Amino acid sequence: MKKLLMIISSIIFYLIGLTVFGYYMYLELAPRVGMDETDRIILLFLLAFFFYLGTFLLSKYLKSNKPMKIYLYAIFILYIITLIKLTLFDSDYGRVGLNFFDWSKENFEVYVRNNNLIPFKTIIEYITRQDRVAIINLLGNLIAFAPMGLFLPLLFKKQNKLKNFIFTNIAIILVIEVLQFLSLSGSFDIDDLILNLLGALLIYGLYKIRKINQLVNKLFLIKKYDFKTY
Repeated sequence: MKKLLMIISSIIFYLIGLTVFGYYMYLELAPRVGMDETDRIILLFLLAFFFYLGTFLLSKYLKSNKPMKIYLYAIFILYIITLIKLTLFDSDYGRVGLNFFDWSKENFEVYVRNNNLIPFKTIIEYITRQDRVAIINLLGNLIAFAPMGLFLPLLFKKQNKLKNFIFTNIAIILVIEVLQFLSLSGSFDIDDLILNLLGALLIYGLYKIRKINQLVNKLFLIKKYDFKTY
């Protein structure tokens, strides 16, 4: 009876998750229907939450953590897709996609003026301003790469070494920054790299705390021989 209840509950949670996903895709793709970043984050959180519940019960039913590992990889891919969309394709933030064919002398001059290679220049400016836009930019850049601090060490054994983790994040951030610059979707700012990396390192540091590490392992049914964490 207990096993039957587990599998039925798992199916119900998956169906709810699929409903949320369908609604999310409708808002993303339907003409003249859109959603702001708050709506997007809430829907993605609900999607991940209900699929997590379904996967947790399915793993318990099968007495295997393979469904949970598949879930983690799937959520990581969803996060990467969302990150790419926000940084390169979101028109609300002036993103125009991978548009490499609209360069002109005027565009080049504007983008050069908007670039910042001086560390902490933009951060200090935002802290000094303390307005809504400044706060959103500071928190947004911190939060954007924060999930990397959990996903990378969870899913990739080599990312449990701090130097590998830092190198990987810097490489990803630089690729995005360069693509933004080349595609006219944003200027290159060294402070974006600093904030993105800091956000990832904060979560990475929390994950490395033994009690938090043990809690995360229990939540995702991770065994020591599956993902090395120390």
